[in-house]
Amino acid sequence: MFALTATPAVQASDEPESPFLDDTLPVVLSMTRMPQRIDDAPGAVTLFTREDIERLGYRRLPQLLRLVPGMNMMSDTGHSPALFYHGLGTLNPNRMQVLIDGRSVYSPYLYGYVDWDALPLTMDEIERIEVVRGSNAATYGSNAVAGVVNIVTRSALDGPSAIASVTRGSRDVADASARLRRSFGPLSIAINARTLGDEGFEHRYDDARLNASTLRADLTLNASDEISLMAGQSSGSRGVGYPLGVAGNRDNSNGFRDVRTDNWFVHLRFRRSISADNEWSVGYYQNQDKGQEEWFGVLGPLRLPIDYNRTATRENFDFQHQFSPAEGWRVAWGAEHREDRLQSARMFYYTGSESQKLLRVSANVEWRPNSLLTLNAGNMIERFEGYGHQSSPRLFATLHLTPDHALKAGVTRAFRQPSLIEAYGDSRFIYRELIPFLPARYQGRVQRTYVGQPDLDPEQLDSAEIGYVGRFGASSLEVRYFHERFDHLITETRFVDPAFRNAGRTYFEGPGATISGFEYQYRWRGEGREIWWSHALPRISANPVCDPGQTCYAQTAPSSTWSLTWMEQLPQDWSVSATLYGVNSANFLNGSKPVDSYQTLDARVAKKFRSGNMVWEAALSVTDIGPGYETFNDDQSRRVPFNQVARQTLLTLRSSWF
Repeated sequence: MFALTATPAVQASDEPESPFLDDTLPVVLSMTRMPQRIDDAPGAVTLFTREDIERLGYRRLPQLLRLVPGMNMMSDTGHSPALFYHGLGTLNPNRMQVLIDGRSVYSPYLYGYVDWDALPLTMDEIERIEVVRGSNAATYGSNAVAGVVNIVTRSALDGPSAIASVTRGSRDVADASARLRRSFGPLSIAINARTLGDEGFEHRYDDARLNASTLRADLTLNASDEISLMAGQSSGSRGVGYPLGVAGNRDNSNGFRDVRTDNWFVHLRFRRSISADNEWSVGYYQNQDKGQEEWFGVLGPLRLPIDYNRTATRENFDFQHQFSPAEGWRVAWGAEHREDRLQSARMFYYTGSESQKLLRVSANVEWRPNSLLTLNAGNMIERFEGYGHQSSPRLFATLHLTPDHALKAGVTRAFRQPSLIEAYGDSRFIYRELIPFLPARYQGRVQRTYVGQPDLDPEQLDSAEIGYVGRFGASSLEVRYFHERFDHLITETRFVDPAFRNAGRTYFEGPGATISGFEYQYRWRGEGREIWWSHALPRISANPVCDPGQTCYAQTAPSSTWSLTWMEQLPQDWSVSATLYGVNSANFLNGSKPVDSYQTLDARVAKKFRSGNMVWEAALSVTDIGPGYETFNDDQSRRVPFNQVARQTLLTLRSSWF
């Protein structure tokens, strides 16, 4: 539930000339769906602008998002990165909400993860990214437990008339993208397309080719009304699987195959601006995530068909309204209805499909009684089909010590609803042809791989934080202390069915966990130069310390992650950027062995050439400079670096027509 608006704050003199960015303290919209300066927002936010994205030049969004304090990335392939905030990291993280123009893109499949590489999105169409660090369930509800990544795309009115780029590099990198924008009176249209491909990790079968195209149309009906239509699709093929005999594939049931994904979406929104501080909108979107994953496993003398084909569909209606009822007050409220449907003959053995409906109502209120104090209160009330009501309240206060320095403090409660697989999954492998080879009691039954538990309670997070936001001339500093208590954590454990030969996995409400620590981000902006420094120091404790058969919660967050970024604009249209990134050792979930600490360097140098209404740019980028490292360790004891991230050298040629 999110509307992109530019309603000015009550005290207009405190707002920057641009509704989104001033010299050092930006204005963000993701915390409450109202534009607020970052020192007034009820929480911590990291912002990436269009200019940041272009100057850093990353091919994939997760590479950029690693620069957020406390954000971690891991992957067991070169094409399926998993992003999670602080700890409790898995290959299918599901405690962070991800939005594109307010459209939720976490998939109902498996645990409710985000398939970053399959998103129908191109880097050229992104206007900015706002990352809420910490819970924001009061605004976005379930799945916003550990943060929100809100991606805002350009309107069809913004940017060059056309953009085209090609990239070639090591590991068979072959990318291309294009953007075309045109206006026809009150109607503006933008079309975007990209293809991205490489060979992935050196010792894995994980080559990929990923394509996407999107359309955006913005129509101004009159002085107060407008309609936006966004639609897109993505398709791709990615290699997965393990050699026979390694951890994760001891009986060759997880062999090499190609996974094909075909996704599409349509998103329609109507907005009416009644006055400068009164706007409402209504929206509808539908996402579809379709996957085809079929191969043959080998068990003894037989080749056995395996498939994890699925189709996940989400339909969503919402209404949003923000207004100022009195001087010093602002209110944003809304309602939303959603239905998720997941079809998978493999994951739902008896029914073949499951669905769930959701109804939610939320409100955020900001009160500024004077120039020193800003108070924020919000709440989200949700009802999932088959469950009771959930309430996610938040209270926050900001004390402005001076116009440039502020202290913040607040508390919030959040919930994460069990995914359809966690609640209702029943994945069975039964092969009648195996009856002669197995004991009679199994009758060809091999394994129940996933067994859901419909009685699971939603996960609950109670958190408190204290923060500081300050401006020192050309510098800004944000510091945050957080204390987060998880209860009813949904945890995987071993499942044994006497009627099946092999054990599988099921879910239970595991022990609670407490995550606390400090994180901060510093940014300095000078004439043609920027320096960023971010650092996170989280700690996790749990009682009991370790669950039998599981990785200890306390080991699932690196004790320190940091990044140092330098961007410089040089004479004659040369520019350079570099990021040094470091992560301490950790031991993630999903069966990873301990991952060693590592440091890596990314660097880019670019030169622009101008000719009439065209701008050309040639850029040389080198990522992951330094020793190879792993973010997920399949089998360290064998010393086989299946998931080693290696250096990549890229050459990009880009042209823009204005």
